[in-house]
Amino acid sequence: MSGSFPIPTTISLKETLASLPDPWKDDLIPEIRRQIAANPTQVFVLDDDPTGSQTVQNVSLLTDWSVESIANEFGTSEEASFLLINSRAQTLPEAMDSNRLVGKNLLQASAEVGQRFSVISRSDSTLRGHFPEEVEALAESIHERGIRGFDSLLFIPFFIQGGRYTINDVQYVSDGENLIPAAETPFAEDTAFGYKSSNLREWMEEKYKGRLIPDDVISISIEDIRMGGPDGVENILNNLENGEVCIVNAAAMNDLNVVALAVLRAEAKGKIFLCRTSASFVRSRIGQDSNDMLSKEEIVHSDEGGALILVGSHVPGSTLQLENVLDIKGMIGIELEVESVLSEKPNLVDTIVTKVDEALRNSQDVTVYTSREVVTGSSPEEYLRIGAQVTDAMTEIVRRIETKPRYIISKGGMTSSNVTTNGLGMVRAVVPGQIQPGVLVLRLGEETKFPGTHLVLYPGNVGSPNSIANVVRKLSA
Repeated sequence: MSGSFPIPTTISLKETLASLPDPWKDDLIPEIRRQIAANPTQVFVLDDDPTGSQTVQNVSLLTDWSVESIANEFGTSEEASFLLINSRAQTLPEAMDSNRLVGKNLLQASAEVGQRFSVISRSDSTLRGHFPEEVEALAESIHERGIRGFDSLLFIPFFIQGGRYTINDVQYVSDGENLIPAAETPFAEDTAFGYKSSNLREWMEEKYKGRLIPDDVISISIEDIRMGGPDGVENILNNLENGEVCIVNAAAMNDLNVVALAVLRAEAKGKIFLCRTSASFVRSRIGQDSNDMLSKEEIVHSDEGGALILVGSHVPGSTLQLENVLDIKGMIGIELEVESVLSEKPNLVDTIVTKVDEALRNSQDVTVYTSREVVTGSSPEEYLRIGAQVTDAMTEIVRRIETKPRYIISKGGMTSSNVTTNGLGMVRAVVPGQIQPGVLVLRLGEETKFPGTHLVLYPGNVGSPNSIANVVRKLSA
């Protein structure tokens, strides 16, 4: 690395936030919506797992990103269209191919309908994913000059709903009381997407493999945002060119509102940006404010039948959540043993399907979960292939269940992507909102296995130990 940025191991969340300048005081959502109305574009969000719509409502989620499907989105009433490319579950070459194809299809669909589009590459607030390669592949398919055809790549990983803060160019994960540098959390040890740097300038050098050094990276600080406001941030944006990488710091949603308004104003004057963001920025970019959480009555329409809970994510936080779900009185737990999947144990899926159907028919809630040992393989590619094999087994269970669940909860991005597409047959769904901060709900369409059923998608890296159990209790009360 070309530089060293000393970072305190752990800092107080409360004290750190109190030390920052006060947030920009004006409510900017009305002005953002005016800018959108004056310069309309269809917003497409390329989602590297199914949970990116976890901060917004009245948006669509598509598993089909053909030219025809994309073209149809230009005429819908939803405020953004999420394209589930699921690239985090793919190998790097596959992820790059997916991004190239979507970029090509976006251009063709836009030309056919004669309307403009904006694109956001949505990824993980804990810095996991195929970066920068998949973003560069997307840029190459959209612009003949690739990433240099854009004035800047804006990197915005702040995600308040999950407790991720970007302060002084460092990505932090909050445990509720403290801020922990992201590289010191289990997320940084991900077999496929691990990293060593919490300072995002150094992280960029790490991910670009030396093609960038920290001094090449531009930064918009919290001071720039809170003291300069939209005008000050727009001035910074107007000086970016030739695909410069720009980190955006943020510690509150209004910080992102300032940035979103500045981006819209700069784009109206001819600037072009490609955004790589977490889920929070999408809400600001489409001009949505905070919304009430969905009620039980908006999700569950009958007391008949059992609920189906699927848990594939194996990060430590997910395991704690699983344990608390299994402790719920009357909950039936069924383990999908990873080693049995990999050894292709006969009748494994048949046995589980029979047990699940019986529980659902008897109006009993049932949790199907993968065994907790992590089988990594000998390379990141093999790790992803093992993960795909396990999620295929979980998906096959869902595909073969005959009894309609009262509702479904799916925990983990890779699990949820495969289950929604291949297990439930979802092509297009609408997101009515969230049941907890950062936890989205999908209303399944008529083409699916269980039309009208609501599916709660729980990201692998979100929630307290009791979060999923609290959802189950809320929907059972």
